Amino acid sequence: MPTYEQDPKELLGEDIQQIATPDDSDFYMETPSLLSAVNPFTSDQRVQQSRQAAFRIDNSLGSFIASAPFSQFDRVDGYNPFDNDAADIKGYEDFADSFINSGSPEETLAIKHRIDQQKADREYLSEVGGAGTISSLAMGMIDPVNVAAMFIPAGAVARGGSIAETAGRFALANAAGSVASEASLQATQETRSAMESISNVAVDALVGGILGAGAQVLAGAGAREAVVNSVGNNLRGMDSHQSIGAAQVFNTTLDQEQLAGLGLANKTLSVTPAGRLAQSPSLVSRQINQQLAENNYFFAKNDEGLATFTAAETKIKQYDAMLYKQMETTRDAYQQYSKSVSASGAKRMNFVDFNEAVGMAMRRGDQSDIPEVAQAAASIRPIFESTKARMQELGILPEDVDVVTAQSYLPRIYKFDKILSDRTEFRGRIANWIQGISAKGADKAGQRIEKINAGLKNAEESAPRAEALASDIAEAEKWSGKKILLMEELDKRNKLISQEADTQARLTRIEKQLADTSSERLQARMMKESSDLKTRLDDIAQAKEELPVYQRHMELLDNPRKYRSELRRLQKRANSTTRLNASRERALKQMEPLSREEAEDAADEIVNKIIGAPSGLVPADIIPERLVGRAGFTKSRTLLIPDERIEDFLESDVNHIMESYLRQVAPEIELTAQFGRKDMGDQIRQVSEEYTRLIKEAKTPKQRAALEKQREADIRDITAMRDRLLGTYGAPQDPRSFFVRAGRVARNVNFLRLLGGMTVTAATDLMRPMMQHGLRKSLGPMASMLRNMDAVKIATKDLREMSVGLEYVLSTRTKAIADLTDPYSRRTAFERGLNWMTQKFGNWTLMNQWNSVLKSWSGMIVQSRILDAARQISSGGEIAKTELRKMAQVGINEDMLRRIGEQFGKHGEDMDGLLTGHSHLWDDRHVREIFQAAVLKDVDSVIVTPGVGDTPLFFSKEGWKLITQFKTFIFAQHNRVLVSGIQQGDASFYLGALGTVALGSMVYMMKQKLSGRDIDYSWNNLVKEGIDRGGMIGWLSEPLNTVENVSGGRFGLGAMFGAPPVSRFQSRNAIGAMLGPTFDLGGDAATVAHGVLNGEFDSQQTHAARKMLPFQNLWAISPLLNKVEEQMK
Repeated sequence: MPTYEQDPKELLGEDIQQIATPDDSDFYMETPSLLSAVNPFTSDQRVQQSRQAAFRIDNSLGSFIASAPFSQFDRVDGYNPFDNDAADIKGYEDFADSFINSGSPEETLAIKHRIDQQKADREYLSEVGGAGTISSLAMGMIDPVNVAAMFIPAGAVARGGSIAETAGRFALANAAGSVASEASLQATQETRSAMESISNVAVDALVGGILGAGAQVLAGAGAREAVVNSVGNNLRGMDSHQSIGAAQVFNTTLDQEQLAGLGLANKTLSVTPAGRLAQSPSLVSRQINQQLAENNYFFAKNDEGLATFTAAETKIKQYDAMLYKQMETTRDAYQQYSKSVSASGAKRMNFVDFNEAVGMAMRRGDQSDIPEVAQAAASIRPIFESTKARMQELGILPEDVDVVTAQSYLPRIYKFDKILSDRTEFRGRIANWIQGISAKGADKAGQRIEKINAGLKNAEESAPRAEALASDIAEAEKWSGKKILLMEELDKRNKLISQEADTQARLTRIEKQLADTSSERLQARMMKESSDLKTRLDDIAQAKEELPVYQRHMELLDNPRKYRSELRRLQKRANSTTRLNASRERALKQMEPLSREEAEDAADEIVNKIIGAPSGLVPADIIPERLVGRAGFTKSRTLLIPDERIEDFLESDVNHIMESYLRQVAPEIELTAQFGRKDMGDQIRQVSEEYTRLIKEAKTPKQRAALEKQREADIRDITAMRDRLLGTYGAPQDPRSFFVRAGRVARNVNFLRLLGGMTVTAATDLMRPMMQHGLRKSLGPMASMLRNMDAVKIATKDLREMSVGLEYVLSTRTKAIADLTDPYSRRTAFERGLNWMTQKFGNWTLMNQWNSVLKSWSGMIVQSRILDAARQISSGGEIAKTELRKMAQVGINEDMLRRIGEQFGKHGEDMDGLLTGHSHLWDDRHVREIFQAAVLKDVDSVIVTPGVGDTPLFFSKEGWKLITQFKTFIFAQHNRVLVSGIQQGDASFYLGALGTVALGSMVYMMKQKLSGRDIDYSWNNLVKEGIDRGGMIGWLSEPLNTVENVSGGRFGLGAMFGAPPVSRFQSRNAIGAMLGPTFDLGGDAATVAHGVLNGEFDSQQTHAARKMLPFQNLWAISPLLNKVEEQMK
């Protein structure tokens, strides 16, 4: 049984360039050729931009216009740009004179912008080499001052004059004009230095002299050929050879992010969010659009070899490879299990039960009594581990996250039908868990109170000890710096105390002698000595009392850190009374467990939040706020009930769980990797800030109002596409309501009853690879495929690592075309069965197989094309500019091609002309991701698969889904085929378009034949049908065909060609044509009911009844129903 290792480095994305600092390797500029530079009608935008820059820098009129006065700024009283150490002009100190008359912060900012523009213009003219020089010369020649100087009499050729004289006159005329021009430019440009002007005047005089001498020579016996050759050689020397990719790195401009192609065709993109953002006046919006949503557009920058950004949407789609591998692993494990059970004769589980057994094993450490179940669980586990590691890397999950509700992690997806049908039981289990947690919390609270009481007693005892120690330290500090004196005092008292025994003995002896003597004189002497001894004993007693105090002082001074630390400890303990009392109050509160009524109320609230979650992946914080702080509950509000206690209310089908899980985490991971946060807060702020700048620069209130409106529109479109990726845009407030669920069922039924012949309709897809890549590049891999099927198998497996050609298992394109990509489905058993049937229906119609084959073919084409270009570049060769433009369009610049070529040389192989890179083995992660994303993007554009930016926003609204079902594809085709092809603008597209029309005509004939209707072979009808079936007028066909149906053929595409109405709408009633297939079903039901009630069940009612049947136009069933319908007429 094959298993699939899930290496996070191979399957997950890495952070790529942010908008503010794009990846340097994506921005290389080619020096324009001199031919373009001297052509006044060139369409080369680099030359046009250089002329605009030269007009502002080297033409006095252009410079004057660019430095228009700032009278629109209101002066601010007391404002001085040089206040606060000239903080307002920091970085612009070299141009301080320009700010002297600035009267407001806004005017200072405008002056800075003007200086920045001048510097940018100079840099750009330098970057484009000879084209910049020619542009500067041209703009200087049409300078009004220089034109006027041409009429100075000094600048004339004198017949028979000397060369020196004529040269002098021309030099004088040029110098005069140059002085006037430079004076004007000096007055209007901050960045123009005096030395530059002096140099320009000298050069102009020199050039004037040379031209004068040349003119005099040519006016006489001319050596015209020699002069022409000389000038030509000099001009050619100005254009140094530079290949694309070797130019200086720079950030793209608004012009470079402009859509290529015809403006009228591009305007038709304005109905979709991606199309609107691509034409936004905001540079940041255009860049975010490319980084967020996948597109197939060509941009002006692609002509320069600058790559389109890789979209987060493309990176998210790459997670389909994970889902595919998981499903295939589970399927293979089930086949192995079936063989084992058949051999043993035991009872076999069905596939759904097996999938649920795998899910349950994944909650139990991937262990099961069934070896195949355990093996499948262990094989799937790396997907969760890799996504967890990626989320930890991006900061989405904490590093110490752990599983506490089961032995091992499996996402919780709730069985809504089970919860709704047995709510009391589910609520009771949660209430029991809440009460159990509360009771344990109460016991722990009691134990905490005992510890708190001990702490309070300790605090009470510590207060006097701290006070005494503080007093001792204060007294000891009085001796600080007097330690010698303190030691002397200690010695003095120690000596005195050491005399105590001798003094006491002498006193005893004298008192005895005093009692024995009768001599008064002797008695007097002895009494005095006795008194002295007693005084000394008193001193000794005092010394004994004082000695410990002095010793304490000495000890404190010898160990200051020790006793200060002890003092802090005692004070902290003494001061903890307030904190401990507060903890005691909380613990007393937590000692009271929740009542049963409180637990059931909380459980009710939790159940409501669960069944209100749209996709089953409920929010983390669902514990009611009021329980926080009660017994057993902390600030965390996560429902931590063990999975096993509610397992029968949880989905265990690992296929469904994995699909739901990846649908949630993939957008969160890739949006965070691309933009720093999944809510894109920083990028939205950048858009708003750019519009603030644009609004300030606007000249009129009307322009400012328009820009403010555009800002709101851009932010709306960005957030909408973000939310479409997250699966939350247009989410119903109550996904379990009858109308929402009925609409979902209706869309599935419409799919089953109307799209049985969609594979025949998809025959026009055959021309798409040739339309996008040309006949030779498309048929080349096909020839290799026919010669070497083993190579095809290897290449197909390689493509599956990139999420290409997975349709047979995932049905991605079919669901997108039928508008069944609904994250709020799988509620009841009926709905689950309907979802299963729609998946299988894609296989029964052979549409999934068709999509898999065509996407694999397209993947081989684009992979071979990229690798062939990369191989040429990495070997030191060159590729055509049209090829480099195509590479840039899919997201690969020349430097990236070189790196791809290096990886291909290490890991790829050329299998008889079919190139495959084995990119999952590449050791350069960034190159691998760019390459795989480019292949996937191109494949989903060739075999059109709708994306988040391809349809109008209202298509995501629940009510509109009923009306717009099956219209998603035509909008995606308009964007990815029609407009992109016009932008592509080569013979491949137009020849492919003709072939598509031909195939569309063929589809019409096949559909007519299958439905038993007559075929109209007139040329105008076939062309009309070919255009409509081939989608060659994009979304415009929808309103045209609707009008045609409603008007009875008087208006519309058929009327334009003088032919009958289009056959695609022939079976729809007027209601269905306007309001979609669901209302068309209602119209058919009304037709049938009318016939039954009136007893007139004719061919109209028969056909209406047939259209209501699922599978009625499936290729295997339709011929039989045709005969039945014919017999019932």
